Amino acid sequence: MSKTTVLIATLLCGSLWAQSGLAADQKQCADQFKAADLNNDGVIARSEMGSSPNMIPASLSNKSRISRKEYMAACTKVAAKK
Repeated sequence: MSKTTVLIATLLCGSLWAQSGLAADQKQCADQFKAADLNNDGVIARSEMGSSPNMIPASLSNKSRISRKEYMAACTKVAAKK
């Protein structure tokens, strides 16, 4: 095997591992949102935040309502830093 082939294979494997980690983070974030959205209306309201404060990303903790889109963006950003 040439050095180029080994390098390409290594890069592809690393990329696949990173993508699978991201997918797991997205699933974990989606599961956390679902658990925090007690009335299943697609929004975490201030009243729902008290039941699971550790699931709310710090960047969203001062908001009165958090949409699923906002939550996923903030949560996956935090998860990617870990």
